[in-house]
Amino acid sequence: MGESDYNVVEQVIKIELLGETFRFKSEENRNNLKQILSYLTQELKKVEEQFPPHALKTNKLAIVMMTALNISKQYIELTNNHSDLVKSISSRAVKLDAMIDAQ
Repeated sequence: MGESDYNVVEQVIKIELLGETFRFKSEENRNNLKQILSYLTQELKKVEEQFPPHALKTNKLAIVMMTALNISKQYIELTNNHSDLVKSISSRAVKLDAMIDAQ
């Protein structure tokens, strides 16, 4: 049996966001999925808190867009930080290698 011959369990996920219920299929690991959905709802609530209660129903798209922009910003910052860390580690490794070779 090859690596791709394993059984993938599809699960139907149900989540409520902004008063709407969404259902979708996912093959994601259950623990990862819980973290993803928890993070999404947490970020969405942060944005919702910036809107007055009477505006929550009429500004759903704006809330979703602001949430997407916030998550995108966090992703870019993490990606840049990771890139900087990799460069720093690589530079240190080169210096250490040169020091070892010099001995």
